[in-house]
Amino acid sequence: SLLLRALDHDSTDADKIHEVLGVVYNVSKDFDSAIASFRSVLQQRPDDHQLWNKLGATLANGNRSEEALPAYHRAIQIKPKYARAWLNMAISHSNLQNFDQAARCYLQALSLNPRATHCWSYLRMALSSAERWDLLSLVFQQDLKGFQEHFDFVLYDHDAAPDGV
Repeated sequence: SLLLRALDHDSTDADKIHEVLGVVYNVSKDFDSAIASFRSVLQQRPDDHQLWNKLGATLANGNRSEEALPAYHRAIQIKPKYARAWLNMAISHSNLQNFDQAARCYLQALSLNPRATHCWSYLRMALSSAERWDLLSLVFQQDLKGFQEHFDFVLYDHDAAPDGV
């Protein structure tokens, strides 16, 4: 591959090349190679929240949702307000039929990014799968505050002025 030949000539940007390779492998469904590429880059950049999320997504895409969860946890540990990782973790929990955990993660993703309205339908499916019929009206009302008495997540006020303003 052209990218691998580039590594032979100049390895100063090896981590960037391996990250691109990881994405290319993931898109081409060569998940094992993608995982190896992302893990290689993580040795150089262990605090890269986006890279941990890419690793998690690749594991999940390869039907390894259980293994994806620690990668998402690490991404969120590095950047707690990373809505994409919360959403991806929710999807992995749904795939593993951990519907209560999935719902909590969907709610956290929605709290962080209220414009991600597609998450409401994912949440509805998780609650329906968990047979939590009592909570579906809150989904239809898109009532995040109403969910706080049922799930542990941080509710952000996006209308409030930023700190120090």
